[in-house]
Amino acid sequence: MTEPEPAYSAPLPPELVAAILNLDLPQHLLDDLAQTPDATGDILLNAAAELRQSRPALARQVLDLLREHAPEPDYRQYATHMLAEMLREQGREREAERLIDELMRPGVLGRPMAAVLADEFAEAGDLDRALYCYNVACRSILAQPVELLEGMDPVGLLPLMGRARTRERLGLPADEHDRAVWEAEQARPSLEEEMGLLDERTGGVGAASEAPIRVELTGRDQEHYHEVERELRGGPEERLILVLADPEEIAAHASAHGLDSRAEDARRAWALTLPVDSPRLVTWPPERNRPCWCGSRRKYKKCCGSPSVR
Repeated sequence: MTEPEPAYSAPLPPELVAAILNLDLPQHLLDDLAQTPDATGDILLNAAAELRQSRPALARQVLDLLREHAPEPDYRQYATHMLAEMLREQGREREAERLIDELMRPGVLGRPMAAVLADEFAEAGDLDRALYCYNVACRSILAQPVELLEGMDPVGLLPLMGRARTRERLGLPADEHDRAVWEAEQARPSLEEEMGLLDERTGGVGAASEAPIRVELTGRDQEHYHEVERELRGGPEERLILVLADPEEIAAHASAHGLDSRAEDARRAWALTLPVDSPRLVTWPPERNRPCWCGSRRKYKKCCGSPSVR
């Protein structure tokens, strides 16, 4: 008896559904697409990222599908960018550069992809193209009065900080947005200040600390961390401490202190035993070039902090 094909909901274009069903995608991805068709772009992008090493030909097919039938323009640009990365890994630099030129055409480059390319150009020392992309990424911010920057969430300010740094490297005089974002960066409290340390010499976080702490268990898949990132971006505009925790360590600590390992209080109590310089403690959001908080070892800007995590 053959398995029934997934039932996709009406909003997806029929040509996209047909293209998906023509791919040899793992069943769990087809199930995800059937259950959450509104997340089709994210699911396919994540699938391509997962498949690019183990099944590069299939990953290429997924990316080509998105480039032709993306449900939104941003996904077409993300797919083009990932394909350029794959081509570079294969030593096909000219083909990769042609794809980047395709993204850079006037009227094509969207703000999320502009932020991604800006960081890459800045890191490579291609400052003119970096500034162009930062200006595109910050277009809506630059059109607003500078006073409104005080109400922006930290993630939203990252491209503006990149723009200010690039302008400084180019020797350009600081404009009002540069000055405002530099002031915001200088006012950013240190990790010790955010954790509310009473005495650094104790070597611990301090049991009296009331700093906002969120403990995340390790061993989750990447989509889980992306969901957490989206939740944090949509929450109160405050910085907090993210702590990656091994479930076994929390269970052992909870058992030794008569706590319920499933309770948030037990996770926080364990987190407060960590030394202040522990790599498991990270302020959210991290700086764009710092390691991502999720433990992937990728830079934040290329992992959970990527504009593609929406």
